[in-house]
Amino acid sequence: MRAALTRRLRATALALPLALVACLDFTPTVGSSPLADDERAPQRDGGAPDVGGDAPPSGVSFARDIRPLIKRLSSDPTGKGCVPCHDGRAPKHVGVDLGGFDLSTLGKLREGGGTSGTRIVVPGNPASSALVQKLRGVYPFGTRMPKNGPPFWTEEQIALVEQWIREGALGGDDE
Repeated sequence: MRAALTRRLRATALALPLALVACLDFTPTVGSSPLADDERAPQRDGGAPDVGGDAPPSGVSFARDIRPLIKRLSSDPTGKGCVPCHDGRAPKHVGVDLGGFDLSTLGKLREGGGTSGTRIVVPGNPASSALVQKLRGVYPFGTRMPKNGPPFWTEEQIALVEQWIREGALGGDDE
């Protein structure tokens, strides 16, 4: 079994760079937003979305509402979180190593991974956000997350992530 796993990891390590190169000219629609300019997240002076700060008390807070879902461990009876694979500070972080997607901070989350890039979260547009697509199992690259589900995230948990994104995906990069 160990030999089979070693062969599989080698094959993945060899195939990943080729897959990434093949996608360089690919222009996916997951990052485009059908929202009009006045419906998008507020802009800073430099034109980048103003994603700093936190949501109002009535809104969804990344630190209060989303981060606890991400931090759950696979042994948690409420379902699987992302930390074991996608936190660069975790002892084993295969999701960071293979896919480049690190959830250790909100700033790292916003950078996305190898296939999503900054389209991981499209403020104001959850349907175009790769994060939501991965949780729902409709992202065109890779598997539904969490990878070894079920259990997968519940509809209510995904709806919470969608609401956070709809409200502008607010939060500080250090969260």
